[in-house]
Formats: sequence, structure tokens, C-alpha cells
Amino acid sequence: MDRVKDLLQRSIWIAPLIGLIAGLALGLLIGWVIAPVSYQLNADDVAAIADSYAANKDLTLARARLTPLSKDDQTRLLSELVRERTANKKPPEELERIHALAQAVGVTIRPASTAATPAATRAPTTGASPSAGFNLGSLLPILAITAIAGAILIAGILLVPRLLPELRARRATRAPAAAQPASASAAAKSFAAAPPRAGGLGRYVAAYALGTDNFDTSFSLETPRQEFLGECGMGVSETIGEGKPDKIAAFDVWLFDKGDVRTVTLVLMSEYAFNDPTLHGKLASKGDAVLAEKGKTLRLETQSLAVDAQIVELVYASNPNVAVNSHFQKLTVEMVPVLKTGGA
Repeated sequence: MDRVKDLLQRSIWIAPLIGLIAGLALGLLIGWVIAPVSYQLNADDVAAIADSYAANKDLTLARARLTPLSKDDQTRLLSELVRERTANKKPPEELERIHALAQAVGVTIRPASTAATPAATRAPTTGASPSAGFNLGSLLPILAITAIAGAILIAGILLVPRLLPELRARRATRAPAAAQPASASAAAKSFAAAPPRAGGLGRYVAAYALGTDNFDTSFSLETPRQEFLGECGMGVSETIGEGKPDKIAAFDVWLFDKGDVRTVTLVLMSEYAFNDPTLHGKLASKGDAVLAEKGKTLRLETQSLAVDAQIVELVYASNPNVAVNSHFQKLTVEMVPVLKTGGA
């Protein structure tokens, strides 16, 4: 009996560990076999993906977001969107974005006359459906392991409270830990004094260097539950001169909001572009014109999202063949997106 007690004292953490494993096994059993849960994209989600693709032209990202849908479902939803927007006389730009996404992912829009047959009238398929049920015999080993692990968990719950007083007594006899250096304590206090912003969705950096032609970077904005909210990013807006590398005189800094279904854009201009009336007027048609200055903070807002974009590095390139301060050698913009109070 004493030997058993000694073994239990040495293995005090085994029971909770096995309990954790048992809980994970049970969760996997329920979530993957007995009652699997899956998320299916709807027409609104596909419309948001089309808007996002129109903004950033990132085909890889668009295809990744359409992955949960089969090719038939993609065709069905994109066709429904075209018919719905045509029937409701939506702006042509919306139809163009949907057609552009369909063409990019290789989907042919079905006209109304060849629309897919509703699910309620489809002929039943022969053979058993894989999702109609599950084979209990194949689950017996999992159920047996789960039952054993559960029994061990219950034993651990009963035994651990009895062993805790002895464990606390042993800890009380140990020497107290040495005090931390003052510098470490101060660092901890400084970190604690700067909590993350409410609704924060991360911190992203768009860094351009001369020679990165066709520069275009975007960042997906998601909730902690990986619910897609929108995107932000920075890309080339205007180049000047001839030859390589491209001489970039202005960048687009943008924010796309899935809930607002629109993109807000600021145009960061070089000193030359900002002061040249012709170039300034041309770029101002793309978005709000802003003179790029190191340390300047810009704000982009939609219905439910906001981004504070700060220019943390700005260096102009030196080139005798073009005007002074006309294009960038380096431009680094730090973006801090947040979900506004009450946003979806």
C-alpha cells in the first residue's frame, strides 16, 4: 500500500495530463466523426471576395478563399450574384467585379435559362451517402480509449486534492526565489503600461525599396476566430521617367471593408508629384492626395474598420535624369488596423 502511495505522489501530474488528452480525444471524436461542423460560404461572402480581388488582384488569395466551395458551387453562387444584381439594376461596376473573379478562377457564368436545378428537385443519387451515418464498429477502439482515459481522469480528480497539501508543504520549505534585477522589473512595468489597443487586428509593415518593381502588398484582416473582415495594403500608384528600375512617384494606401463593400484609398505622393499640378490632379482622382512625410500618420476609415498608417521611413532616390525628390528610394509604412466599436 505504501508503495502505491509513493508511486501516486511521484506521478501527481500524470492524471491531469491524461485527462487533457482524453478531453482532446473526445472533442476530436465529436467534432470530426459524430457531429462534424463545417462553414459554407454564401453569396455575400463570394461578393466580398470579388470586391477584394478587384482591389488587390491577388488571384492566389481569392482562390484560397474559394477553397471551401466546389467548382459547381462557385459556378452556382457567381451565377446567382450576376442574376440578382442584373435583376436589381445594380451598378455595372459590381457586375464587372463578379465577372472578373469568375474569369480569373475559370468559372463560366450560367444564364438564367440554364440555372442549376434546385436541390429539392434533383434526382436522388444511388448508393449510401458517406455523411448519412458512421460505422460504430470502426469507432469502438476510439470509444474504448476515451472511456479508459475518462476513468483515469476521474481517478486523478479524486486523488489530486488529497496530494495537494503535501505538495504545498514541500514548496513552503524551499528557499524563496531571488529578487529580479531592477531593470527587469522596470521593463515588465513598461510593457504592462502599454496594453494592446481595443479591437486591434494586428500590426503590419509595408516596406518598399527601389528596384522592387510592381510593388504590391496586402494584409488580410480577421477576427481571433478567423472571420474575414477585409484587407489593407499598399501598392504602386504612379511611376515617372523611363528605364529600370521603376521610379515610383506615388503609392496607394488602401483599406477594404467586407461589411461596407468599398475600398478607401489615400495616395502618398512624392514632393515633386504633390507640387506638380498635372500629376497632382491625375493622382487625386484615385483617392485623397497626401504629401509623403516621415513621421506623418494617416487614418483610413470605413463603416466598421479603421487603420492608422504611419510613415516610419522615407528616403528619396538621387537620379540626375529626373527631378529632385521625385521618386522614392525607400518608403516604409506601418499599419495598425482596428475593429471599430460596434463593428461586425
